[in-house]
Amino acid sequence: MDSRVRHITKSITWRAIATATTLTVAAYIQGGISGSQLGLLAVLDVVIKLLLYYFHERFWFNLKANISPRTRHIIKAFTWRAIAGLTTFILVVWIFNESQGTLEKAGWIAIVETILKMMFYYGHEEVWYRINLGLDNRKINNQYD
Repeated sequence: MDSRVRHITKSITWRAIATATTLTVAAYIQGGISGSQLGLLAVLDVVIKLLLYYFHERFWFNLKANISPRTRHIIKAFTWRAIAGLTTFILVVWIFNESQGTLEKAGWIAIVETILKMMFYYGHEEVWYRINLGLDNRKINNQYD
C-alpha cells in the first residue's frame, strides 16, 4: 500500500481532533461568536491546515535522519505546532477583526490551543507509530512514518 494513503488518513484523523480543539478554545475565549464566524473558522482551519499537515508529513517521511522515535515525535510536534499556531492566530485575527481585543484574544487562543494540541499531537504520533497502514515494508526497509 502506498505511504500517501497513510499520510492522507493520518492527516484526516489529526484534523478532526485539532479542529474540534480550535473551535472549542476559540468559542470559549472569544465568546459571542456567531455561527457564521465559527463556520468560517472551521472551514478555513480544516482546508488550510489539512494541506499544510500533508506536506509536513511528506517532509518528515522523506527526511533521512537517524533519530529515536520519541525524539522524532517531539520534534514533529514542535514544528507542526509552530506552523499550526501561527495559522490559527492569523485566521482568528482575520475572522474576528471587528471584535474588541482581537489581537489579545487571538494570542490567547493560539497559546491555549498550542499547549493542548502539543499533548494531543504527541499521543496521535504514538498511536500512528503502532499502526502499519501504508507501511507494508516498514520492518524490512527500516522506514519510519
